[in-house]
Amino acid sequence: MTGILYGVGVGPGDPDMMTLKAVKAIKDADVICLPRAEKDKCRAYQIALLAVPEIRYKKVISMEFEMTKDDEKLNEIHQDFYNKYKQLLMEGYNLAFLTIGDPTVYSTFGYIMKLAKKDGVDVEIVNGITSFCGTAAAAGVLISEGNENIHIISGQGDLDEELKLSGTKIIMKSGKNIGAIKEKLIDLEEQGKANVYAVTDCGMETEQIYMSAMTIPDDSKYMITIIVKEK
Repeated sequence: MTGILYGVGVGPGDPDMMTLKAVKAIKDADVICLPRAEKDKCRAYQIALLAVPEIRYKKVISMEFEMTKDDEKLNEIHQDFYNKYKQLLMEGYNLAFLTIGDPTVYSTFGYIMKLAKKDGVDVEIVNGITSFCGTAAAAGVLISEGNENIHIISGQGDLDEELKLSGTKIIMKSGKNIGAIKEKLIDLEEQGKANVYAVTDCGMETEQIYMSAMTIPDDSKYMITIIVKEK
C-alpha cells in the first residue's frame, strides 16, 4: 500500500492561525517536504515549527524551486522534486508538503499533486487560511458583502481589464510589477472608484499594513496581498 501525500496549508504567517487538522497532519507525517533548499529559510517550515516543535526531529526533503516562465524547465523542476520522494510514497510512508496559505491557491503543491495522482498515490489537501483572508482581517475590512463578486488576480499579467471587473479584486503574486500596479490603483483611488488595502508579511513579526495605494512601498515584495474594494 502506498503512502499518502498531504498538501498542508500553514496559513499566512502566524502559527496560531494554523488549523488543528494541519497540526495533526504534520505530526502524523513520516517525512516533511519543503519548496526551499534550506529549511531555516523556508517560511512554511518556520511557521509550522512554532506550532509543531517536534517537526524538527522529522526527516525533511527539500529543494529550491527556480522561478521561471519556461514551461518545459518548470516541468523538469517539478518532476525532479517529485522523484526525490516518490519511492518513499511507494514504500508506504506518509509525506506532508508544507505550503504558505492554502495549497489550492497559487501553490507549487498543485504540480506535485498531479504527478502523484498519475502514480495512483492518495492525495489529501489540508486547507489553510489564505493570505487574502489574513490581509482582510489585518486591515479590518470585509472582502465581500451582499451580492459582491470576488476576483483573485495574478499581478503578473495586464491588469487593465481585470480591474474593470465588478466587485472586490484581490491581487497576488505582484513581484516586480508592484510599481506599475501601484500606479493603476492610485489612479482608481483618485477617481473615487475604489479603496485599496495591502499587507506585507501577513501574520509575521514584520507585518506591515497599508490603508491606501499611495502608501504601498515601491520595492518588490513577494509576500504582499492587495485588496481593491469597489466603491
